[in-house]
Amino acid sequence: MVRDLDTQPPRRLFLDGLAGRLHATFERPYTEPKAAVLHLHPHPLHGGSRQSNVVRHGALGSLAAGCAALRVDFRGVGQSEGRYDEGEGEVDDAAAAYAWMREQLPDVPAFVWGFSFGSRVGLDFSIRETAAGREPAGYMGVAWPTNFYAWPQGEIWPERNSFLMGSADEYVNLASMNRVKQHGGALHVIEGGTHFFQGQLDEVSSWTQRQLESWITQP
Repeated sequence: MVRDLDTQPPRRLFLDGLAGRLHATFERPYTEPKAAVLHLHPHPLHGGSRQSNVVRHGALGSLAAGCAALRVDFRGVGQSEGRYDEGEGEVDDAAAAYAWMREQLPDVPAFVWGFSFGSRVGLDFSIRETAAGREPAGYMGVAWPTNFYAWPQGEIWPERNSFLMGSADEYVNLASMNRVKQHGGALHVIEGGTHFFQGQLDEVSSWTQRQLESWITQP
């Protein structure tokens, strides 16, 4: 992966979660970040980690938009402590990572970005925060796996939400994505894109960058 960004060296760290320490990578531009973005990875039992190519390209898009990017391994992944919890405990992992990120950059907007399983966790977390009066500045879901998970029912989604999928994604049903419009969200479809966006990862980066830039300039 080629990167041509004026950013500080990646900072690898451990942060405290309810199930133990969580391994994470924090990246930020040399200039003051315009925002902070939490990036959540795909399914832990199918090789998902913060090193996923899709997640890394999403983080590149955040950095290109002038934002800081935090990628975290869920419980039981890599050097993160704990064990897989079917998406329930992983929401608490997202909460711990989000809180750490907010502590580092308390004066800028904070966004949530998730891929596949991570998009489900990220939406559940964002809904929980919104219900508690702590709505994230925006939520981005990449390849939300409608063929495996039901959409949250009767919940208030973050006002600003946007989704990305490939037209050839074997785990996402385009008709099921109508739920996004019901919650005032935007849906962008990459023609021919598969679940892992083979050969089209740069489009994940550019979509992330464009979406963040749009939200940042319209607070």
